[in-house]
Amino acid sequence: MADEQDVLLQFWLEQRAQARQTENQRATMTNIVLIVASASVGLVVQQGVTDRSTFAVSLGLTMLGLYGAVASMKYRERYGLHLHKAELMRRRFDALYPGSGLEADNQAARERHMTKHPWLHRVRLHYIWTALHLGIAVTGVVLTAVITLSAAR
Repeated sequence: MADEQDVLLQFWLEQRAQARQTENQRATMTNIVLIVASASVGLVVQQGVTDRSTFAVSLGLTMLGLYGAVASMKYRERYGLHLHKAELMRRRFDALYPGSGLEADNQAARERHMTKHPWLHRVRLHYIWTALHLGIAVTGVVLTAVITLSAAR
């Protein structure tokens, strides 16, 4: 029985590590997108929103924001997969050791958390990450429109 629990524990640890790595990759990607987006907006503002040469930069900003939103959603999908696998393994552990109370403790913690944060627990973090990237894309669209309209005059 010890071999089975050791294998199960190692699989659980690997899934949690993979989930953590996915979140770290999402954070790194978002930081890079924010740095490039900030530099792009700074360049457009420095050159002037009426300068036609900044059109490509504003268009690139739109594409960068869309890329970030899609990548963020993909990272969330991968995170969910690893979290679900770890959850299934935790349940199997609980079945192997019914007296451990793993599932009961997990449920109690979730209920306490929901009571303590009645509306905030409903706000999905991946929506906030995706909204940030979509905000960058919208900024690019607005800048592109302003540049295009000012160049048409």
